[in-house]
Amino acid sequence: MKRLLLSALITIVLSCTKKDVLPQADKQVLFAVPQQAELAQISMDWQKRELVPTNYQLVQESKLLNGKFTLKMVAYVVAGIKEYGALLIPQGANRLPVRLLINGFGLGITANSVSLAVDSALAKTPFILAIPALRGQSVALTVNGTLYASPVSEGDQCDAFDGATDDTIAFLNLIQQTETSADVNRTAVRGGSRGGTVALLAGIRDKRVKRVVGVVCPTDLVTLTAQHENDPTYQCQFLNALKSNSASLAVSRSKLLASSPLYFAQHLPLTQLHMGLNDPIVPISQGRELEQKMAQLQLDSTFKLYSYPKTHTDIATDNPALAERIDDFLSKL
Repeated sequence: MKRLLLSALITIVLSCTKKDVLPQADKQVLFAVPQQAELAQISMDWQKRELVPTNYQLVQESKLLNGKFTLKMVAYVVAGIKEYGALLIPQGANRLPVRLLINGFGLGITANSVSLAVDSALAKTPFILAIPALRGQSVALTVNGTLYASPVSEGDQCDAFDGATDDTIAFLNLIQQTETSADVNRTAVRGGSRGGTVALLAGIRDKRVKRVVGVVCPTDLVTLTAQHENDPTYQCQFLNALKSNSASLAVSRSKLLASSPLYFAQHLPLTQLHMGLNDPIVPISQGRELEQKMAQLQLDSTFKLYSYPKTHTDIATDNPALAERIDDFLSKL
C-alpha cells in the first residue's frame, strides 16, 4: 500500500511540474476551428506574394547516359532568399510535363536526399524532374551512384509548409522562365510526409499543377500541433516564435491554417493520397478527414485515398501497388 501511495504521489508531482508550452487561453484561440473570413484572408495573402525568381545561376551541369539527360543544379533568389534546386531534363523533346518531387522534414537534417536509377527506359515517357532544395536545406541527389549536391539554401528550415510551398511555386516559376522545353501547365507535384502536404498546398495555390500525390502526409496541422505541442518538431515549425513573442498569436495561427490543406480542399486538382493504417506519426484519420471533406464538396471524383497496412517509414517497402498507382496516375499527365 505504501508503494502504491508513493507511486501515485510521484505521478501527481510530475504532472503538476510539467509546464505547458502555451497558456491555456492561447491554445483555445490558436487551435480553434477556422472561420471562413480567416481562410479568405489567407487566400488573399497567397495571391499577393511576390514569388518571381531573380539572379538565376547555373551552378553545375552534367550530361548523363551519353547525353540522353542533362542534370542541372541551379540557384536563384526569391523574396530575398537564395535557394537551390536540381533539374533532370531529357534531351531532344519539347513541351515536356514537369514533375516536382518534394522531400520530407527532419529537425536539423538539412540535406534533402534523393536517389535515382536513370536508364534509357525513362526516356519513353519523358518529363522534367524538378527537386527544390527548400529553405534551410540542400539537394543531395544521387543518380546511378554518383552524388550531385547543392549548397544549403538560405532561410528558416522550420518554415516547412507554407514557406516551403512558396519555394515550390517559385521553383516552378524559374522553370517557366529558363527551360524552353517545359510545359509548366502540365505540372504534377509529389511528396512524402511534409513533402506530401506541400504537394497538396501547391496544387491548391497554383493552377498550373494538374495532379498531386501525397504519401503519409498531414492534412490538418492545426489538429496535429494541438495534439503534439510538446514535440520539438511541431514547436520549431509553429510554436517557438509565439512562445518567444517574436510572432503574434494571429500570425502563428495564420501559419497553422495556411499549412493545412484540409481547409482549402475545394481548390485541389486531381489528387491521390496514400496513407498507412499503422502510422503513429500521421494517423490515417488525417487522410479520411480530407476524403470526407472532398465528398462533402462533391469533389470525390477528383480525389482518391489509398490505405495500406504500413507505418510512416515503411509504406513504400514491399508495396508494388503504391508505385504502380502513382506511376499510372502521373503518366496520364
